[in-house]
Amino acid sequence: MTQVFLINSKGGCGKTLLAVHIAAYLAKSGFRTALVDHDPQLSALDWFKCRPDTCAPITVYAGFTNEVLSTNFDYVVHDMPAASEIGALQPYGQLGDKLIIPILPSPTDIKASVRFLMAVNRHPWFKQSGILPGLVANRVKKHTNYYKTLTAFLAHVNMPLLANLRETENYNKALENGISIFDLPPSRVTTDQTQWRPILNWLQSQ
Repeated sequence: MTQVFLINSKGGCGKTLLAVHIAAYLAKSGFRTALVDHDPQLSALDWFKCRPDTCAPITVYAGFTNEVLSTNFDYVVHDMPAASEIGALQPYGQLGDKLIIPILPSPTDIKASVRFLMAVNRHPWFKQSGILPGLVANRVKKHTNYYKTLTAFLAHVNMPLLANLRETENYNKALENGISIFDLPPSRVTTDQTQWRPILNWLQSQ
């Protein structure tokens, strides 16, 4: 069983968006998939409640209730709440798990992410855990100064940048209906699915 953790101490950076899309893609690909919503705001659970019965099955847990998590899954996707520190993963994380840190291209988000990434790199448990980290630049507009600032920052981070995801209404339309861009007609979301490919390949790599 591989676990995927979406975490950043800064709120509003897209953890839930990435978590539900990863879970939806894995389920559609035939993997036994669980989605654990650790956030008391229940955003991932709200998405799941709107999910059509025709979509591939996902098992959902409310992580903050301490409900016992079955081990009968191929993937478990953890949507961590805002203000989470890397130590919050210690009860769950193990060798071979994946950690995704979404970052927005704004000065406030970059500064908050600098502090979070420094804390991750310093944490003794994380150094020894064998968990593989990756970054995702979210809601990107490539022709802005904010994006140039983000690119310059990420060039000095010792973690791989997995993908740049553009800002588009496709995500909002999918989320409000309990689906993902992988459930929409490919002709409508070709660019978005292409941007996701490096993330999906990384998740399924050893």
